[in-house]
Amino acid sequence: MSRQRRGGVVTANLTAILAHRKGREALGVLLVAAALFTLLSLASYDPADPSFFHSGLPGASVRNAAGRIGAHLAGALFGLAGAVALVLPPGLLLLGVRAFTRPGPVRFSPLGTTGAALGVLSLCLLLALLQRGVSLPVLSGEPLGGVLGQELRRLLTPLLGRVGLTLVAVTALALAGVLVSRLSLVALPLRLAEAAARAVRSGRRLLEVARAVRPPRRPGRMPAEGPVPPPPAPPPLRAEAAPEVPPIPAPRLEPVAPPPPIPVPRAHEAPQEILPFIGPEVRYTPPPLSLLDPPEPAAAGPSAEEHQRNAEILVKTLRDFGVETRVADVSPGPVITRYEVEPGPGIKINRIVGLADDLALALKAMSVRVVAPIPGKAVVGVEIPNQNRARVSLREILGTPEFAALGSPLALALGKDIAGNPMVADLAQMPHLLVAGATGSGKSVCLNGLILSILFSTPPADVQILLIDPKRVELSLFNGIPHLLDRVIVEAREAAKKLQLVIAEMERRYRIFAEVGARNLSAYNQWAAGAAVPEGEEAPGRLPHLVVVVDELADLMLVAAHDVENAVARLAQMARAVGIHLIVATQRPSVDVITGVIKANFPARISFQVSSKVDSRTILDVNGAEQLLGSGDMLFLPPASSKPVRIHGGFVSEVEIRRVVKFLSRFEHPATPSLPAAPAEAEREAGSAAEDPLYEQAKELVIQTHQASISMLQRRLRVGFNRAARLLDQMERDGIVSPMDGPRPREVLVKPVEP
Repeated sequence: MSRQRRGGVVTANLTAILAHRKGREALGVLLVAAALFTLLSLASYDPADPSFFHSGLPGASVRNAAGRIGAHLAGALFGLAGAVALVLPPGLLLLGVRAFTRPGPVRFSPLGTTGAALGVLSLCLLLALLQRGVSLPVLSGEPLGGVLGQELRRLLTPLLGRVGLTLVAVTALALAGVLVSRLSLVALPLRLAEAAARAVRSGRRLLEVARAVRPPRRPGRMPAEGPVPPPPAPPPLRAEAAPEVPPIPAPRLEPVAPPPPIPVPRAHEAPQEILPFIGPEVRYTPPPLSLLDPPEPAAAGPSAEEHQRNAEILVKTLRDFGVETRVADVSPGPVITRYEVEPGPGIKINRIVGLADDLALALKAMSVRVVAPIPGKAVVGVEIPNQNRARVSLREILGTPEFAALGSPLALALGKDIAGNPMVADLAQMPHLLVAGATGSGKSVCLNGLILSILFSTPPADVQILLIDPKRVELSLFNGIPHLLDRVIVEAREAAKKLQLVIAEMERRYRIFAEVGARNLSAYNQWAAGAAVPEGEEAPGRLPHLVVVVDELADLMLVAAHDVENAVARLAQMARAVGIHLIVATQRPSVDVITGVIKANFPARISFQVSSKVDSRTILDVNGAEQLLGSGDMLFLPPASSKPVRIHGGFVSEVEIRRVVKFLSRFEHPATPSLPAAPAEAEREAGSAAEDPLYEQAKELVIQTHQASISMLQRRLRVGFNRAARLLDQMERDGIVSPMDGPRPREVLVKPVEP
């Protein structure tokens, strides 16, 4: 009771304050200030800033002009309402002006408040229905209707359909306009007609006034029709009133020569340098998670009664086959539920493994996978699919603290384990990944998720990606992103040549590392960041990670099996230290595609559903992949492990990929070194260094000083790192210096000519 009394007193006091003129002016000042602050926050919104919907980059400064509060406010408004948030500043400004100018106390009508809320919801729903991959630039990829519009569309579309839902949204918007403006729908046509009549009357009056004040026409502009009346005769003047004035002689006009024309230079006479257009630089920002669809509501899992019933069926079925067990624990997950079965004394676990099909029959399940034993536990795991399986979204994994804690430029979001915990991995530690599975098992979606994981966590200056897609339709969506080293390769023979170029790049990086004494990519980049560069010389640039993604290895093996196998094996053996990593996928996991040489160099592997135990053993060296469910259900074999882990992969749709690609395509490609020339073209391009005008001077310098190093050529000739390396490589081909021999310097094989 006391709370109600206090609430009434507060309301009465607030009403009394707002009824006073000073109170209304104070309210107006606050509303106008809130409108300006909200407008500043929305106008300077940056998706990289931290907000309620996603965390910013670690250590990055807030770019919003309104500070951290403005960043959170803009992120919340754009995330919830999308483009409808832009209506808030004008609305607050209008309320503030009305508080200044309107006499009497300020009253908030319940109907007006209800109408405003209904208008916001209907606008969000309309924008969500009308959106077709369109987004305002200020939204930076946020959906037009925000989370409110997307959720309303998702909930109401199955009930009303798209057309019916559009009609309901338009009706709700009209109703909101009536409630807010207090207009009558019956009187609205009459008011419009009256306004039109007033406009016509005003126009007629203006026309009459214009005709009345219009000056008379000049004689030169009189119409030509009819005789021109003579001008009236002037009245006669008296003779004495006007003395005689001698006539003034007409001035003599001398012809004036026209000014000489200004010569206009023609293009062929005076060529000028054409400068390239340099547009405004767009600073790279990582794509926001709002480009991906929010996760669906979790499906209802099995109840406790279902768990108890399945446990009883398990124990009874195993007892019927002479295997005494008991269920020790139950671990429910989004897709499957694992029952931990403890065998009785003297029971061999292989007997339980052999009864997997019988257990699936008794439980009426699609398949049952038996893990014998569970690592670290004295129990056998029996994994049973749920009746209602939840879909795992890639956005869920990318937004987890586990993914952010990796801190690696090659962080991969794999999915969730059987208990629903996020599963992430670091490609740099693998260092290569082999993915295999039957058609339709989720292999291509997994590749898309792995690529997006890198795009969401690493800028293009730190990682470059080479995509090889002989199927032409899976990875071509990524054309145009700044992370691509080249366009998506779709020809098998061209892909084999590109792999040879990657090998040449690997060898080039090894030569550079040996020159500076770096053992891996991180050590070289640290040296490049802190290297002392003499004045006038080019600073050594950072080298990015290079990730090669091959979507279908089987097609490449059919075209050039020997070359592809040797290239993949050599890269897998040696490319880790120089920052080159492979992700190779195939839908035909046979021994002629996944050969022993390839499998031995890929310690990390992922297997989706396959058709037989032979294929499962080909990929993972163990059975189990033939019992997977498909649709992203996978077994992940981590490096240095013999027990695969079951993971439910994160789903990402084609529409989401197009949103991310559209967001990233507005950024320029970084100035990173391209792949070296193909080995077949080495002879044709070998003379490029020999034709260098500084080659003879560099050769004499090396012979006279008896010192062959890139740094010496850079310092003495004032050239860049790449040019000095090419000059030294040409001297090696000409027999002037010896090849590289580990950390030891090159030897000069030619003695100086004595005078």
